[in-house]
Amino acid sequence: MEPRILKTEQQYRAALSEVERLAKDDPASGTREGDRLELLAKLVEDYEKVRFVFDRPDPIDAIIFRMEERGLRQKDIADLLGGKNRASEVLARKRPLTLPMIRALHEKLSISPELLIREPTTKYRASDEISESDVPVDLLIERGWIKGSRSASELLKRFFAPAGSPVLLRHTLTFGANARTNRTHVWLWLSYVREIAETRSYLAGKFRKENLSSDVFRYIAKLSWMEKGPRLAKDFLEERGIAVVIEPHLPATHLDGAAMIGRSGAPVIALTLREDRLDNFWFTLLHELAHVWKHLDDKNHRAIVDENIEKSSDTEAIEREANEIAGEALIPHAIWRRSEAFSNPSAKSIQALAADLQIHPAIVAGRVRYERRNYALFSGLIGRGQLRSQFPEVRWP
Repeated sequence: MEPRILKTEQQYRAALSEVERLAKDDPASGTREGDRLELLAKLVEDYEKVRFVFDRPDPIDAIIFRMEERGLRQKDIADLLGGKNRASEVLARKRPLTLPMIRALHEKLSISPELLIREPTTKYRASDEISESDVPVDLLIERGWIKGSRSASELLKRFFAPAGSPVLLRHTLTFGANARTNRTHVWLWLSYVREIAETRSYLAGKFRKENLSSDVFRYIAKLSWMEKGPRLAKDFLEERGIAVVIEPHLPATHLDGAAMIGRSGAPVIALTLREDRLDNFWFTLLHELAHVWKHLDDKNHRAIVDENIEKSSDTEAIEREANEIAGEALIPHAIWRRSEAFSNPSAKSIQALAADLQIHPAIVAGRVRYERRNYALFSGLIGRGQLRSQFPEVRWP
């Protein structure tokens, strides 16, 4: 593409792809390709400044972002943080960074000291700390979230003022976010989802946590075997008092799902279907249901948000537990390790295991792709493009 001022999302994505291609070759400054890379990078940066509002990351987000960027795991940076146990506490935001840690992270990972000396937090700001200029009013009108011309202050009052808001109470955890995540968009999405759930007043009082069990999770997994399984799973949960809201994510986020306590007290599972794939749907649904079962409460965690669920860090115990519950419900570990789909994956072995477990083959294919970290494998088996069509009432952007 010829370098020019970027005016559309399509132009932006094309330029970004070209920047990534050129950056891999690392052309020398002053060469034709080097000048082209510099110009395209500047155009991309200018577009993002106008189109997106990015919050400055907190120290832990900055560390996790760099780890993802370089393909590092927690054990790879343990020495920089004073050992394995201390690294776990720092990344879980249970221990502050010390000056030696900051120095080591700056020298080894090239993270700016200015980012590292900030106070880390997993809690969202209250509404009075959000700048009105961050609210994309025109976009929300386009998406149908609000009607007519409303000021940003009116919108914030509507979304954040009601008692019990997870944002206002600062009882929301987020996992998987990075330095480029627009947190204001995450908060707006959360609040809008709660508004939708609030309209389902018929769910109030029906939920009983004691009615959730491993058997319920396995039953939901088997619904994937049916043609309209995602729809049936949504109806099954709502019959038991859990609101299931499907709402596409806003730009500059990679939201997959969330679990929260609604204003009426009924639990809410929110899904974006950002990845229009059956394997992603079933894992995300059961992951969020595990949060409802094990982790939501009025005192500590009124809402838990998952960004990029397939790539998010599992340093937090509650994320590991949700992953384990979802994974075990879909494909029991003992069966998986003995299966041919694990030892010698093929279309035939994947479909055979799916038939034995009475689950959709997409779930087995998704497990193979995830464990092998190769997302090019079995792309024809993961149910791509077969999900959103089951929810025609959703307004897809």
